[in-house]
Amino acid sequence: MAQLIQMRQRIKAIETIKKITHAMRLISMSMHSRLRNRASILEAYQKEIDLMFEKVRFAAPKWNSPIMYPEAEPENNQLLIVVGSQKGLCGNFNSSLFKEFQQTYTEEKLKKIKIVAIGKHAIDRMKKQPGANIVKTFDNFSITRLNLISGRLVELIMESEIPYSSVVIFANALKTFFLQNPEQTTVLPLSRKIDESISESMPNEPYLWEQNPNEILNDLSVQYVTSKVYYLLFQSLLAEQAARFISMDNSTRNAKELLEETQRLYNKLRQAKITRELTELSASFQN
Repeated sequence: MAQLIQMRQRIKAIETIKKITHAMRLISMSMHSRLRNRASILEAYQKEIDLMFEKVRFAAPKWNSPIMYPEAEPENNQLLIVVGSQKGLCGNFNSSLFKEFQQTYTEEKLKKIKIVAIGKHAIDRMKKQPGANIVKTFDNFSITRLNLISGRLVELIMESEIPYSSVVIFANALKTFFLQNPEQTTVLPLSRKIDESISESMPNEPYLWEQNPNEILNDLSVQYVTSKVYYLLFQSLLAEQAARFISMDNSTRNAKELLEETQRLYNKLRQAKITRELTELSASFQN
């Protein structure tokens, strides 16, 4: 009897877990769909900002910015932005990211790099990382705080007293719905070389500047960095929801299989107990 009671309790526990994982699967799919609808608009906006910035840069070749074109060597004053997830239950989303991080950045390299950690898992991991110089952390990483976090990051980059020699974002990116890969994207410095296709698309007549071109490019450079940072953070959130859906989908399937197996075993034990009791009862009547 005790064994049957334990198995009934186990069946109830598995059913509860299955309901939770199924609910989280639906939530993740819903969140991913909402983000996916915004992704195409955001990608188009970023491409337009990039194109406009490149065209104006081409039209004003004398423009120079110590932030966009730092004079220091890239190894001297680097800023590394590490983006993880805020919540768990998303499979190997964080583990694969930090495994790649470990292979890319040794302890010696990290001593020369300033780190910004975004998301609870990234913050916890960077605090345990030997040699990590954490200058800023952003907790509660979610779509509702994306504007705030990206804005603070841009302020940190653009208002630095000593311009960063390079700004790199290390985060997961969505390749396909079922594949999320860690990627290292260089935001700054910019290359002084401009794509030849830009020059071909420029009008024959020169621009008529109503405002100083340096001021226009200074403002556009902020928009350029903002759109790039926002897009990369957005991609990390999109990949996180896809990873969580896959993880919860697998968990729900495993719970279903385990539930069926446990239910069959319970029925066998219950039937054996009933048969044994009937045998004992019939034996007592014969006696």
